[in-house]
Amino acid sequence: MFFHSNLLLVLFILGIIAMFIGFGFRDRNPGIILLGTGFLVALFVVIRKAIDVFG
Repeated sequence: MFFHSNLLLVLFILGIIAMFIGFGFRDRNPGIILLGTGFLVALFVVIRKAIDVFG
């Protein structure tokens, strides 16, 4: 397994932080990019962890 639980947790936290920063700057292009990137990272981590647990 390439992604361990600690790395997944760090990625999830960084994704949530990026979403919060992007939400604060959502009226500018970098804010929208951070918001989308943070969401995609958080979604990736949740799906990856679900595959590890249930699959």
